[in-house]
Amino acid sequence: MKKIILVGHAKTAVAFKEAVQMIFGKVPDFIPLTFESGEGLKDVEDKITSEINGDTAENVLVVTDLFSGTPYNAASILALKGKVNDVVAGMCLPMLLEIATNLETKTIDEIVEMISSNSKQYISILSQIQDKDEGDDF
Repeated sequence: MKKIILVGHAKTAVAFKEAVQMIFGKVPDFIPLTFESGEGLKDVEDKITSEINGDTAENVLVVTDLFSGTPYNAASILALKGKVNDVVAGMCLPMLLEIATNLETKTIDEIVEMISSNSKQYISILSQIQDKDEGDDF
């Protein structure tokens, strides 16, 4: 069984899971963890370790809200120790929906590659879309 551990500042991971479920439906493999004021690196590392619970590293992906923040750093320590497959920073709803859609058919390594390849598609900037469309005839 694959596990996607979501970790973000305050309750962002919980909110992201709720948003995914609102659009996609149940995602039992998504495990949201909080990072509360007053907690530190070791607290987050312990929370992630508790959720891994003996799973093989190849089946565990940690997605964090912010590169180089405490959740990312704690997950990176575990990745370097071989306890999780990989860590992805920049959690956003399009990314999580793409993970949910492909979780049953792709390995964690394939999901990470897919996220890496598609990451620029996760944002749209209106002014850039308008500039591009101005030259098009309708």
